[in-house]
Amino acid sequence: MIGAVDMANIKSYEEKKNKININNKLQKNFYEDKSLEKKNLGPYLAGLFEGDGHIQFSAGNNPLYPRSILVGITFNLKDLPLCEHLKTFFLDDETRIRIKEKNNVCVLIINNKKGLIRFIKLVNGYLRSPKLYKFNQMIELMNKKYKLSLSVSNYDLSSLDSNSWLAGFIDADGGFQIRYTDKKGSKFRIASELRIEQRMIDVISQRSYNNLFTLIASFFNTKIYLTKHNNINYYMVKASNKANLKIVLSYLDKYPLYSSKYLDCLSWSYTVNLLLNNKAYLADNRLKILDLKNNMNNKRTKFNWDHLNKLR
Repeated sequence: MIGAVDMANIKSYEEKKNKININNKLQKNFYEDKSLEKKNLGPYLAGLFEGDGHIQFSAGNNPLYPRSILVGITFNLKDLPLCEHLKTFFLDDETRIRIKEKNNVCVLIINNKKGLIRFIKLVNGYLRSPKLYKFNQMIELMNKKYKLSLSVSNYDLSSLDSNSWLAGFIDADGGFQIRYTDKKGSKFRIASELRIEQRMIDVISQRSYNNLFTLIASFFNTKIYLTKHNNINYYMVKASNKANLKIVLSYLDKYPLYSSKYLDCLSWSYTVNLLLNNKAYLADNRLKILDLKNNMNNKRTKFNWDHLNKLR
């Protein structure tokens, strides 16, 4: 999971772009249709925002009319192509990308009237987490600042299987693991696991993520675990047995990921299918699974971004 970054210390994307080594450059003209009728994009973007997004208000002389309103969504730097791709949906020159190489992140920054209105219209009605509180504050401030009549948002209470929100949330806060235990004194074992983690209490609203993680745990037919990182308490849901792994596979087949985790998911899914079909322990498959494990997540060096063509 990636938290919000120190915006003051981030150098502009335009200044650093030529120094970033990306294996596959995004094509510039992905879409002819730029309408808001993108039912996949809206909930997916909402899930990304609720995982690794933040909203900032910069106070001006009049507290009712802040000097600026900013939405930021933070990505691992290796996901710069996805960040670039999402930027194209805002159809303006002011929405931008900033990079903080020291922290290995890039941030999609939306802080102009046109971009903020578009963001609100895209994700409104799809939010499920305590970040809805700050999102509705932003809508109210936008209405006052620009004399608009945007409707505040309600929680999306639909089934997680009804849209791509969970795919966005997994891209932000999820992780795929293949466990390959082959040590002396230990039983040889191959296992696959998906984990999703988020802090227990939202910093801004002081509201709990319990309801959301209860929903995710129920959907995957698993339970909530409690973890701790850097003295911060987190909720965690994990899918690791045959029953809930089948649910994950079915969902992600319907609503795929779009970050580099999509590639990790392909390796992970291959292993899961071998496990489900009782073929993972065959000699040739053992070698294949070990190779996949050794080229996932932080060990991945080759990237292909053709899957971004499907994000509409």
